[in-house]
Amino acid sequence: MKKTVFCLATALLALHLLPGCESGDNTSNNNGVLEIGLVCSDLNKSLDFYKNIIGMTEAGGFEVEGQLGVDLGLSDGRPFTVKKLKLVDSPTATILKLAHCPGVPDSLRPPAYVHDAPGIQYLSIEVASTKLIKERLSKNGYKLLGKTPVSMGEGREFVMVQDPNGVFIEIVGSPE
Repeated sequence: MKKTVFCLATALLALHLLPGCESGDNTSNNNGVLEIGLVCSDLNKSLDFYKNIIGMTEAGGFEVEGQLGVDLGLSDGRPFTVKKLKLVDSPTATILKLAHCPGVPDSLRPPAYVHDAPGIQYLSIEVASTKLIKERLSKNGYKLLGKTPVSMGEGREFVMVQDPNGVFIEIVGSPE
């Protein structure tokens, strides 16, 4: 099942190529837009984390019907929902796609370190200030990892946490 979840997450990276799933007009940006797919066991919990703690905003979404998932090699026929999120309102902003498919287990043990498994294990988010994010993490019971926050010099710090799915999230910005 873990391999299926990983394959689904990897394959979701390509969904923006489908008609009707475009994230914006890329005619002025020949490089396209990076969209990262993250399969979630609990979509609402993940949306809460990324929107209300990290500060991302919804940028649309879509449903993938069962047969389309099979035809694209994304799923075994189970339909799934995708919600798109952005840090900034820009047509070229990186998009995080939170995908939920019925039956994704929530009992997978999250990795202890980024090197515990191949594939996408962490996301890096640069923000102006880490202050409010750290407050929201603490208020919602998320524990910072390692000895973070760690000063990076030049008025910047590094904060590490895991999201509800066990993905490592590194946050870099001013502590103030």
